[in-house]
Amino acid sequence: MSDMFDDDLDDEVDPFINPEEELINTDTLVDSTLDARRRLENMLEEKRLRDELDDFVDY
Repeated sequence: MSDMFDDDLDDEVDPFINPEEELINTDTLVDSTLDARRRLENMLEEKRLRDELDDFVDY
């Protein structure tokens, strides 16, 4: 009969979740999103500056 109860213990999932690990994972996602956003903003700014330079050279 003790074998029946031992199997139940093996099936349980550890209810403790480390909140710091969750925060680290979300920080990584936020950082990568911000990096992508900065790259996109830099590319758009570079394109705008090129267009301005092209317009200036045309005069």
